[in-house]
Amino acid sequence: MDINMLLDWPEVLAFAFLIIGLVMAIFTGNVFILYTVCFLMGLFFGRMWYKLRKSEIVALFLIIMAFFLGFLLGGIWANVRAIALLLLAGILAGYYLHAKKIIRTI
Repeated sequence: MDINMLLDWPEVLAFAFLIIGLVMAIFTGNVFILYTVCFLMGLFFGRMWYKLRKSEIVALFLIIMAFFLGFLLGGIWANVRAIALLLLAGILAGYYLHAKKIIRTI
């Protein structure tokens, strides 16, 4: 099975973010840190959504969903609704801050 990085980069990045989410959730010591990391990753994904809003939105959605799945699998002992809401709130807040030029991207 050949992997063509020019065509398969969204799947490779999605798998990498699935592993990253899994590892981040497993190694967090308590629920407060887990929720904080989830919100901060949401801010990161909001920035990426703003930068890629006209070109690669489907690939970004795949990467976000893979991270979310990995984070849920690693943080199975945490509240699933809280993780989903904090990630979504972080994504929306990150996008809003960049869209209103409160935070500028280079």
